[in-house]
Amino acid sequence: MHLDHGPTRRAFLRALRARTRDAQDISQQRLTTLRQELGRREQQEDRLLNIRLNEEIEATTYTQKSTDLRDEIARLKALIEDCDRERVREADTAIKVFELSQALEDKWVTAEAAEKRRLMEIICLNWTLDGVTLVLTMRKPFDVLAEGPSLMIGRGNRI
Repeated sequence: MHLDHGPTRRAFLRALRARTRDAQDISQQRLTTLRQELGRREQQEDRLLNIRLNEEIEATTYTQKSTDLRDEIARLKALIEDCDRERVREADTAIKVFELSQALEDKWVTAEAAEKRRLMEIICLNWTLDGVTLVLTMRKPFDVLAEGPSLMIGRGNRI
């Protein structure tokens, strides 16, 4: 289905932007928390080194605590990198979703059965039977496409 113009395209873009913005906000909050925790661990590592340099703790105690802190710092850095990669994946996914929506009708018409099944798995969240009718539950933001535009006609009646 081509969404080159009109209310459906704008609604789809709004839904896509909102979902992407929400995911980015959550990711940013997680990144902030992880970076704060990393900063605390690095400060602890510095304090521990100063305590050892002042000979206030034994070498074996220092070694054990230092190793624990370095492991925790490495773990936090890996989580931060994962979070950064996830943000990039989210942006790529948003672009791919929009591109798919632009060419979906053409893809469907020319697709083989396996490709049509894959398109349905991408677009649909669930299928249920209501008597003899197959009812599709669309994934966001494709649900906006399924509903179509909400147009005002006449004196405000919606179609």
